[in-house]
Amino acid sequence: MQNAGCVSVFPVINMVERKTMRPVTLRRVIEICSLAAITKELDIKTVAQKLEVSPSRAREILLEVEKMGLLRQVENAYLTSDKTTVFLKYFEDDQWDKIHKYFLANYKFYKDFIRILQDRISDKIGLSIDEIKEESTLRKMSINQTAVEVLSDWCERLGVIQRHLYSRRLYLIKNGGANHQAFKANLIKVYQELSSSKMHKRIFVEIPAIRENLCEELKISRNVFDEMLRQIYLENVGKIELSGAPITTLAKKSPLSEKKMRIQGKEAILSPKFEIVKEREGLSVGQKAYYYLAIHEDV
Repeated sequence: MQNAGCVSVFPVINMVERKTMRPVTLRRVIEICSLAAITKELDIKTVAQKLEVSPSRAREILLEVEKMGLLRQVENAYLTSDKTTVFLKYFEDDQWDKIHKYFLANYKFYKDFIRILQDRISDKIGLSIDEIKEESTLRKMSINQTAVEVLSDWCERLGVIQRHLYSRRLYLIKNGGANHQAFKANLIKVYQELSSSKMHKRIFVEIPAIRENLCEELKISRNVFDEMLRQIYLENVGKIELSGAPITTLAKKSPLSEKKMRIQGKEAILSPKFEIVKEREGLSVGQKAYYYLAIHEDV
């Protein structure tokens, strides 16, 4: 038997705070919160069974959701926090902006990622993943490759950022849309850039390509672009011409797909349905969809 005055031979384990983000999808965050609200108490075994993941992966998810302030640990169990129910209500009501604000206030990795994009919102173009990682290193943040990929997926689905579907650059969407005159001036400029080349000049330019470039430059959403282009077209019929396209047109294709999110039914465990829109959309005016645009005169 060890004497009371002897030093223990067992090593003391120092719990070092993890500096990098554990990769957890937004779907898993919502599922864990919903499961915790139903069962009142979670453990690694339950999560592993319910989500069909390994115990080590279940532990990773629980620890990261706890770091977001959405769970609290009591011994070996994880319970809902005072924020869990409110967070789930945001999801059920499609209040993506409130989910965004929650993470800004409660999750450091998310806040740092948004701050990097916010500080470059006046740039003409967005940032590549490598450029975001470089910014993180310069600011002594901990946004690595995995964090950028995970957080950009969250933010795209929440409608906070957009990814240029041809160049893959990321940018934060400005609140309030764009000034009418600024939009019109940039529309003409982008059209001229895309219609001209060293070899020849095109009259008609793909609307999806114009949309991606103009949204990136003005930091506006694709929906805002469509609304403003539709308005300018109706004000300038004759000066602006729209054209349809065959079903197989290349105007509908892009290297990347647009990401969206919606609730999938009202199941016991709430879970978002992640949609990927693979085909680029044209511009709808009335009952018709147009994929090409020509500007014949100054609008």
